[in-house]
Amino acid sequence: MNWNKYPFIRLVAALALGIALREVGEGCALSPYGLLSVLVVFIMGLLVLHRRLKAYRYRWIHGVVVIAVFVYLGYCRASLQKEGLRPEDYNQMMQSGWCLARLDEPPTEREKTVKAILDIVGFENEGIPLCAEGKIMAYFQKTEDALRLDYGEMLAFQVPVEEIAPPLNPGEFDYRKYLERRGVTGMVYLKEGDWVPIGVRKANALFGFAYRFRNRMMEAMLQNGITDDEFGVGAAVLLGYDESLPAQVRHNYVAAGSMHILCVSGMHVGIIYLLASLLLDLLGKSKVAWLVKRMVLLVLIWLYALITGLSPSIMRSALMISMILLGELIHRKGFTLNSIAASAFVLLLINPNNLFAIGFQLSYAAVVGIVLLQKPLANLVYLKSKWLDKVWEITSVSLAAQIATMPFAIYYFNQFTPYFWLSNLLMTPLSFLVILSGMTLLMVSWVPGLNGVVGKVAWFGLHWMNEVVAGIERLPFSLVKGLYMDGFQLGISLALLLLLWLFVNLKKKRMMMEMLVLSVVLALSSALQSQKASRQSVLMLYSVRNHTALVVAQGFNSVMLCDKGLLAEPSSIDYSLKGHWASAQLPMNPLCYTLDEDFACSLAVKRKNLLSAQGKLIAFWNPDEAGGGQQIAVDYLLVSGKQKPDLRGILNSFQVGMLIIDGSVPKYRIKEWMEQAESCHVPCTSLQGGAICI
Repeated sequence: MNWNKYPFIRLVAALALGIALREVGEGCALSPYGLLSVLVVFIMGLLVLHRRLKAYRYRWIHGVVVIAVFVYLGYCRASLQKEGLRPEDYNQMMQSGWCLARLDEPPTEREKTVKAILDIVGFENEGIPLCAEGKIMAYFQKTEDALRLDYGEMLAFQVPVEEIAPPLNPGEFDYRKYLERRGVTGMVYLKEGDWVPIGVRKANALFGFAYRFRNRMMEAMLQNGITDDEFGVGAAVLLGYDESLPAQVRHNYVAAGSMHILCVSGMHVGIIYLLASLLLDLLGKSKVAWLVKRMVLLVLIWLYALITGLSPSIMRSALMISMILLGELIHRKGFTLNSIAASAFVLLLINPNNLFAIGFQLSYAAVVGIVLLQKPLANLVYLKSKWLDKVWEITSVSLAAQIATMPFAIYYFNQFTPYFWLSNLLMTPLSFLVILSGMTLLMVSWVPGLNGVVGKVAWFGLHWMNEVVAGIERLPFSLVKGLYMDGFQLGISLALLLLLWLFVNLKKKRMMMEMLVLSVVLALSSALQSQKASRQSVLMLYSVRNHTALVVAQGFNSVMLCDKGLLAEPSSIDYSLKGHWASAQLPMNPLCYTLDEDFACSLAVKRKNLLSAQGKLIAFWNPDEAGGGQQIAVDYLLVSGKQKPDLRGILNSFQVGMLIIDGSVPKYRIKEWMEQAESCHVPCTSLQGGAICI
């Protein structure tokens, strides 16, 4: 490779390394200033060495100096990122009077609440106004006043802000870290009467315009016949607004491998570019018209990116097209890979936390995969038929993107979609029709008659998109779950993909040996995981809010005991439990029993309120099934629900080794149980602090 054509690849790699080092070294004593001292000494040493060794073969020293500088830049940029409010700030706010906040974005209506991100402006402490800066997640009780809230509106509240809970179960998604990287470090629930509007609005004019325009476009879709599931998908595809997307429809797109279609990305920007270019061609071909056309295109592309929420995928596409347009303005032609790397460089400078965003990683993995792998894959098959060749070309694009993103999908979501090729083959023309007709509808929504016709075309495309993904979701094995890959295996998989591409392009035989070594390392790592899983013996009590969940596992087999309510909430099982099941290589659909069932299997035996498993005896306290004066020795006693604590009565029936309070017990009851356990000298723990393996 001629690396001189792709300077930003090395620069963005160095910047990302610096950001990653800051993440790994979070909390260590090394400050940016201390690192600067080390860097200065290192660079001076290299420069002295270079002056003494002036041979051409030591020219790499300049490159090392530049890379070191950009690693330091990444470290410093990540260090300067706003951290938001900390627990000590919340403690001070709890002791104060009113807290003043501003809505940082338009609120979202949910089933029972209205969700919004609040930007804390300040608070009152003993009558003295104090400044504060940070974001919190607020859930308002669903009332007419809450539904009228809008972006930029100021309000005051007097309810204590709480920390966001960390993941409570092994393998569970770290929602707290996800919000922290968006600058959100606390949460609050505001009932009616807990807050008052100030009557003042402080909104960014540009963002305010974008939100109002987006709302107007969604109203236009509804007025022109796009409703229900079609509206939810249309709002996501065209405007990047996925809050109206029904859960089942979202699941269908995930199972069909078409979730990327719901993300505003390069195709959307490309169609806007195409439509706007055709209209601007009416200006003529003069130099002034040529210049005006490109300036208008730049404005339109970034306005659309703003309206759709400035997600990593749309930012990448907007930046790349902007670079192409700017290159045309200065009569320079760029290189695709360098433009991709340059856009990533800019996004990481703007927000270093983008590096850890799943959307950022998937977006860049997909586009790099398409650029590097699509052509070699397409050349593997030669077809004489023009139509079959076009089908294979579309398939090779989706195959290239899927190969590049597959390690990330397994690492983050523990699943794989085998029918992605079929989905993309059918969805590509439909999504193009939807985006084209949808964009046209947004432009002609004010034209009577024409808007109705275009709306019907858009509805037709959206309807059949939903029908296609629903049909694919019903195919056998449409979504393979339970796959697992740790960070080490992810790195090995990405290195294998890179070596594969280099081998295809450079044809160097030694790379075959390197690929073979990495493949063996990956296989050995997976084999060691499987061997460890085959010997495991697990009795896990999970922390699930408002529910009871217990899993007994031996090797690759498991059985779950839970309440009926949890079985009726598969989303809670997916979110809280299946991450651990995937990492432990347990079945994704284990044999399940409810708390009021008796059963006997090779892993456990349950009779009434007693469970015997892994050589331990566990009792589930039920006053109706007390021991009747006969005291039974149990290793653990699990209490659940809102029942009033009566530990002394329990001790008449059981000799308890440890009292465990599960996730279905309210906070006020937990305190009462803890106090009684302390007075009776019984060891006690609560699952609200996290899952327990016993």
